[in-house]
Amino acid sequence: MVHRKKTRIVLSILSVLVALMSSPLIMVAPMIFDSPGSSESPLAQFLFYTLLSFPVLSMLGAILPWMFKSHPKSIWLYSLTGLAIVQFLVSIMLLETP
Repeated sequence: MVHRKKTRIVLSILSVLVALMSSPLIMVAPMIFDSPGSSESPLAQFLFYTLLSFPVLSMLGAILPWMFKSHPKSIWLYSLTGLAIVQFLVSIMLLETP
């Protein structure tokens, strides 16, 4: 059980750090709509909402596993941070495709 507690602490710290490091992304997110016609682009909107949800998912990935720690599968809630990273990478790849 001690090993599992250490894993939870390390994963929580990493999730909070990822959420804090993503704050500059939120500040520059409105710049996505600077170029003409970008406000109508669904891919630009997807990237915008991805950037807004990134720190939220990361913080949920840090908080929810501790709230539901009595549940045996609660360790999988840390994957919310990974989901945010994958969502960000997918939105960048979709934006770069012609």
